[in-house]
Amino acid sequence: MSLSHYNPHTRYKERSAQRVASTLGIMAVILISILIGFWLGKQYGAEHLITLKDEVKILEAERDELQDKSTELSATAQTANKRYEQLQQEVKSIIPAGPMQDLVTLVREQLEQGMNAERLSFVIRSARPPTGCSEPQSKRFVIKTPAYSGPDSVTSVADGKIKVSGVGKSAKNAKGLPEAWYDPSKSIEIYFVNGEKREVKKGTLPIRYSTVVGNREYRFTIEKGPRSFAKVVYDSCAYP
Repeated sequence: MSLSHYNPHTRYKERSAQRVASTLGIMAVILISILIGFWLGKQYGAEHLITLKDEVKILEAERDELQDKSTELSATAQTANKRYEQLQQEVKSIIPAGPMQDLVTLVREQLEQGMNAERLSFVIRSARPPTGCSEPQSKRFVIKTPAYSGPDSVTSVADGKIKVSGVGKSAKNAKGLPEAWYDPSKSIEIYFVNGEKREVKKGTLPIRYSTVVGNREYRFTIEKGPRSFAKVVYDSCAYP
């Protein structure tokens, strides 16, 4: 019968070698995992970089296209502005602004209302600057108001053939109560009576009006006068 020999030192060496081998194995797995992760990250980064480059190219192409469209639209806008300015000049040359435009509008309205073109041309040719005008004269009359209880106030010209009167809105005192005299800053009504012909002019002062009596044209300007009064400035010229 033979007995086996047990050596504790050998046993400890084997266990130590196993632990080292296990540690090295774990470290090898970790290193391999790190290398694989690094490689995968590098691959992903490369692919992502390629994708970003493609997106940059697309965006640059879109930018260039937008710049081209912007340049085209800017050129179109400049052309449109120049054309608009040309049209404005053409319109001004055909229908000038100011009194000429008002006259053209008036002539068009008269023709649209059925006035004979030859008659209208005759009237326009017959028009001329006023001649034989008298020196301006002035009179005054009281403007009636709702609070005025005095007699009617009328002034007349052309040997009494044209009568002028008026009605206004009452002025108010500090307490807001109406006074007998009119407020010249408010709209008033001026009545012109020439025989059976009666015309009313409404508005704020001054108010202008003209009418013909016989072979004279009378021209009126109604202005503010002393309190309660309106001032009538008038003259007359030969007609036609």
